[in-house]
Amino acid sequence: MRKIFLLLLFFASFASAGFYFDFTLSPVIRHLEANHITSESLYQEYKEEYLGYNGVGGLVSTRFGGLIKGVVAIYGNMELELTRGQANGWNKKNRERSASIFYGVGPGVTVYPFFKSSGSLQNLYLSTLMNIQIGGGGGIGLLGGNYRFETGYLWQSSERFYSGIAIGADVLATGGFDSHIKDEKGYSIWIGFKLIRK
Repeated sequence: MRKIFLLLLFFASFASAGFYFDFTLSPVIRHLEANHITSESLYQEYKEEYLGYNGVGGLVSTRFGGLIKGVVAIYGNMELELTRGQANGWNKKNRERSASIFYGVGPGVTVYPFFKSSGSLQNLYLSTLMNIQIGGGGGIGLLGGNYRFETGYLWQSSERFYSGIAIGADVLATGGFDSHIKDEKGYSIWIGFKLIRK
């Protein structure tokens, strides 16, 4: 992953004269789910039961890279997500307090499709990222990957700096060491503050 990050920075430095920095701070809602498989030794019957987690917390991400002709930013992404919530499902008669933590790194691309416009859409952006994720919550997850989509709008606060709002979601697939837990997956949604230098 480090080689991919360095390669993106290398490419961006020759393709563009602009350094790109992106910081996001946002509340986040996280959902995780999986199937817990149990067997009865007498009959070797297998039963799948739902295991879930829902939490609310915060997301912080930073992105460093290059900006190509003011339209396309290519960068490496680092992010940390922490939530508190409730786990339910297998072996849990009632919802129990739990927590989740995820750390992710990966490449991403942001596009400013209306960059040359003189209207209000000039600072609208679209982003997509793919991350390797470490973490989990409610007994679900350890190592996995996610696909993240984000959009938002920026207001220019100085010659190089912009601030605004970000709205995004991700889809996560993960796995752990417990062979009884299968089909681990989840998603998150957020809306928050963004600061960009381009």
